[in-house]
Amino acid sequence: MWNSERSPRSILRQLGWVMPVLYLAACTTPLQQFELRDRPLSCEDANQVSYKTLRAMGFTLTAFEPAKPGKPGVLKGFRQRSGPDAERQNVTVDIECAPTGVSVDAHEDYALLDQIEFKRGFYHSFTNIVSMTAADEAMEERIDAGTAPPSQQRNDLQVLVEPIRGHEAKLYFDIDLAAGGILPLRLTMNNRTANRYRLNPDEIRLTRKDRKRVSSLTPAQAAARVVAARLPGGGEPVTNASLDAVTKRLRDELFAAAAVEPGENLSGYLYFPLGDYQRARVVVIEDRSGESEGFMVEF
Repeated sequence: MWNSERSPRSILRQLGWVMPVLYLAACTTPLQQFELRDRPLSCEDANQVSYKTLRAMGFTLTAFEPAKPGKPGVLKGFRQRSGPDAERQNVTVDIECAPTGVSVDAHEDYALLDQIEFKRGFYHSFTNIVSMTAADEAMEERIDAGTAPPSQQRNDLQVLVEPIRGHEAKLYFDIDLAAGGILPLRLTMNNRTANRYRLNPDEIRLTRKDRKRVSSLTPAQAAARVVAARLPGGGEPVTNASLDAVTKRLRDELFAAAAVEPGENLSGYLYFPLGDYQRARVVVIEDRSGESEGFMVEF
């Protein structure tokens, strides 16, 4: 009840406490609309989308620990602000996986109040990547089923070569291969033709900027480099796993197929010494005619 006998000073004093509370309540409302809570994504998908979101926003990643069920994940990155008084913008993305879904909390470091601009940008980029990925997967399914529009339908051999650099390798391997001096190269071959193609993965070469062509390492050779490697600064080993365990892990993901059958879609990894590469060359042989076809992929 309002007390008319209270002094103006006591009333103002009470309002002085109320106004900051009302102000903070009003400030939290815009932030809440950009929260990513209980999203219907797997831990693996949340890691990948969060990584792609920061890269799409122009951030350089400085740390990445992928989330797993029961184990939170974190990404850290920075970018340089534009303008005459440009400052370095540092951000952190926390990922938590729960039975009800995945929650992603993206925030700018060292900023208590001015969070909305970054949160808005991260939210829209994150949700756009999720939507685009779902649309691409749906189209690929239609292409494979032969129900895509004629303009989208493909009837050829697709060869994709993707170097997995830096922290990105942590999305696919539970070992820091980059710190171990290894560049994983993902090779995907999707044969939508009626022909069988042969290849020898050991003959795939990468070309460095100095034009030197480099062959891939065997899983055992790559594992030996990783096990022997040390982290910068403290001299700690990159991994505490044994040589046999790392070799098996890399062998399990190796692209070792000698042929791609009609309608077959194969994917796996080759392992190269870490380097500054410009391109890859893949040669396949059409089984029926014996004619070879080369694919040159620029990085």
